[in-house]
Amino acid sequence: MIKNVEIKDVMKKIVLITLLAISAVACQERAKKNTEAESSSPLNSVNTDKAEIDFKSNPIAERYRTVISDKYNELDVNFASYYVIITWGCGSGCVSGAMVDIRDGFVHAMPEDKEWGGNGTYIDSKKESKILLTVAVAQSLSGEVEESRKYWEWNEDIKKFKFSKEEVVLLKNTD
Repeated sequence: MIKNVEIKDVMKKIVLITLLAISAVACQERAKKNTEAESSSPLNSVNTDKAEIDFKSNPIAERYRTVISDKYNELDVNFASYYVIITWGCGSGCVSGAMVDIRDGFVHAMPEDKEWGGNGTYIDSKKESKILLTVAVAQSLSGEVEESRKYWEWNEDIKKFKFSKEEVVLLKNTD
């Protein structure tokens, strides 16, 4: 009886790890497709030149200088008409990031989510939208895979994100 319980617990852990690995791969593919789609579309903004990154504008810029520089040079504007969102992994199924204003090179932190300890599993943005979506994919206690989606609105005047709303979407039952 004890072995059956232990085997069942081990199997649940294997399923959870597999789902996390699949979601991480899927998120990387989604980000790659989004980057390809965004880079093929022309900018609607008048200014197409990018300012040099101001690494003194935010401590995160100095800490993640290489990835921010590399991605900033690769990517086009992908948020709120003037910003390049740059993300990097912070663990299994976790991303963090920053965004750079192409007008002045200032680096801004992504919205801080103390509950998730990062920005979730992936981030979604639109070039002409001020709404940022952060998503955490996880398995619930009942075995269902769900996305917790948090919406953040960028306030251009004060250069800060404001939490807007949260929703949970059921993706799949693992039974």
